[in-house]
Amino acid sequence: MIRLLYFVVILGSFVLLYGVGRVWKLKPETKYDHSIYIGETAVLTIKGGGEVWLAHRKDDCYSMNVAMARKDSEHLRGCADAHTAFAAPAGTFVKVIGSSVSRKHVEVVDGPLAGKRGWVEFQYLRPRQPGEFN
Repeated sequence: MIRLLYFVVILGSFVLLYGVGRVWKLKPETKYDHSIYIGETAVLTIKGGGEVWLAHRKDDCYSMNVAMARKDSEHLRGCADAHTAFAAPAGTFVKVIGSSVSRKHVEVVDGPLAGKRGWVEFQYLRPRQPGEFN
């Protein structure tokens, strides 16, 4: 009886963990699908395209994230007018120069904003793909 109980518990654990793995789609990091590290060149990205807003100060990064998620253009333009943030088009290449929990300090490396620095939440960055800007 005890052996049957052990078997049921082990089988149940396996089924539970298998289900969790399927739902979360767990997979190892690869060269082109991983967390961005300091010194790495990445690409700014946002669902639906458009602009990604970068905060000049790390502490303003969260409010920029909320405003972008809510598509609060009034708040974003207010930040631009107050010189606390700037917008960069999706697809802009940036180099990660610092990191703090979920925020990344980046420097724009291409286009008219080259050399500008700002803070952005990690979900607005993706690794470069093969053949993209070096």
